[in-house]
Parts: sequence; C-alpha cells; structure tokens
Amino acid sequence: MTLCSKAWAFRVTWPVLPPSARKRPALGFRVQQRLFRSTKSLPASVSGSIYTCDDSNAPRVRLFTKEGCTLCDKVKGVLVELKAPYPHCLEQVDITDKENAEWFDRYKYDIPVLHLDGKYWTKHRLTTEEAIRGLKAFGNGAFESQAGEPNAARMERK
Repeated sequence: MTLCSKAWAFRVTWPVLPPSARKRPALGFRVQQRLFRSTKSLPASVSGSIYTCDDSNAPRVRLFTKEGCTLCDKVKGVLVELKAPYPHCLEQVDITDKENAEWFDRYKYDIPVLHLDGKYWTKHRLTTEEAIRGLKAFGNGAFESQAGEPNAARMERK
C-alpha cells in the first residue's frame, strides 16, 4: 500500500493478517519513508507596490505585512474599496525580507501595521470608517502620528 503527499511517500509493508486487523497500525509494521524534495522552498516576498495614484498630493500608505497574513488581506481590502473616493497609493513591506530586519524587529508580533506618509497610523485592524477618517485628516493637513506604535525590539529583553 502506498500513501502519498506532496513531500513524502510512505510504503507500508503489511504482515499477512485478516482484513479486520489491518484497520489500524500495530507493532511489527515497517514504514519506509522516501523524501522527494530535499529542500523546502522559501516563502516569496510580498514587498512592492499594490497600486499607485495619479494625484501627486495623494498620501502613500505603507502596509507592513508578511506572506499568509489574513488580517493584512482584510486591511488591504478596506483600502482597495476606498481607492477611488479617497485617492492614495498602497505599498506593501514584507517584514521577513532581509533588508527589512529593522521593521521585523519592531512589528513581528503586531502585523498588519500601517503608516500614512511615513507616520504611524494603526495596527491589527482597520475599519472603513477609520480609514476614511485617516485619509480625510491627511487631506486636511491634520493627520498626526498616532499613539501606540508597536516596538517589540524595545519590549524584549536582550
């Protein structure tokens, strides 16, 4: 009998037993493993521009994220919905990239983290109302860096 998965194949050698005894493994079974792939592929970087804006005065939103972050996908969805009524550019920064080690040290426990034109905006979640409020404040020139910016490096003992 052969059981297969993406990375491993198992060949089980069954002793001569009645079918009812084959339902669960027992002592005496030999399992042979064979590795098909010797190295695990590295996760792809998700850094880069999501969309740009024609308006030169539009704010630049930076989303600090990593591959597989579902909260980040929700935040991105909120911002995409507001792209037309509140023009802005959206850029992702993958904190797991080597060149972003500083951001990883700061935000590793708190993604998603958002910056609005280089100023800390929010972390974890973003509602449509919060996004509109922040983008409007930027448009009025009243946006200030928000309190509560995470910094895991400062909080950890070294």
